[in-house]
Amino acid sequence: MKNIKGFLESKTLYKTGLRQRAATSRDLAKAAPKRGIYSDKYSNGRMVLIGGSGRFHGAPAMASLAAYGTLAALRVGAGYAKTYVPEAMAGAVRASSPNIIVSSCGKGIALTNDMKKDISRTDAVVIGMGMESARASETASRRIILYCQSRGIKTIVDAGAIASLRPLLGKRLKEILITPHDSEFSRLLGVAVPKRDLKARIRTAFGASKAFGINILLKGHVTIVTNGKEVKLVKSHSASLATMGTGDVLDGIIGGYAATGAGVFDAAVAGAYLHSEIGDELYKEKGNHILASDVVERIPAIIKKFDKRR
Repeated sequence: MKNIKGFLESKTLYKTGLRQRAATSRDLAKAAPKRGIYSDKYSNGRMVLIGGSGRFHGAPAMASLAAYGTLAALRVGAGYAKTYVPEAMAGAVRASSPNIIVSSCGKGIALTNDMKKDISRTDAVVIGMGMESARASETASRRIILYCQSRGIKTIVDAGAIASLRPLLGKRLKEILITPHDSEFSRLLGVAVPKRDLKARIRTAFGASKAFGINILLKGHVTIVTNGKEVKLVKSHSASLATMGTGDVLDGIIGGYAATGAGVFDAAVAGAYLHSEIGDELYKEKGNHILASDVVERIPAIIKKFDKRR
């Protein structure tokens, strides 16, 4: 769509009404996975995470981003998660936790034959964390996303992979979610996002979701989740989550919920609500001095009451 700004400002877009409400613990309950007593790790949801940069000097730091996302998915309840990163950082990711299965995808992000096999038998893919915003990375990300689409795989797109969607806007994309902050949203659509005007932020996110048929989670003090039909709002009561890696934990949480059965919209609402609740709890204990790993470790304490058996 060429005139995005004009479309978002059109009166006809909102004629059907814009339904919005705050997310609640009911959204957590709705997305909570069911686990059978005779189930195994493969039947409890599989996720593939793809991210990182080929620049070796950043490998240790970038490894933490991939690790946080993968561990968050496992904490939510996914039975199996595999992490693909460039060769330069594969060792650092492996060293970060014995719970993470790691594969290299070459010098940079690339759709390898091994990755195709894993994607074909997975339930959800998370892509983008720690990736460079470079043409080669965008091209590779787009190929991976299109492959996920061809296989009907739920896909969560963040950070460096978001810009790769530009040529795909307006096409029929299914079960895909983007999780941008303001700058990433603006770079993708060429539309400025008002910082403090919540109504304008909601209209912008809702309009873009409706126009392009993609689910959107727009990060902020009030996080906005929309599928172009309804809007769910998640308000944080502190700035404790404004630190490195916490957004990657959010991606992992959403990926975990999507892998265990929730649609990407419901997974995003549950993930954003859980993320916010954890942030507010940790703020009471540690103020603005939390780490992304603190968020990962707090996940079970909040969601274990929603555990279900099938």
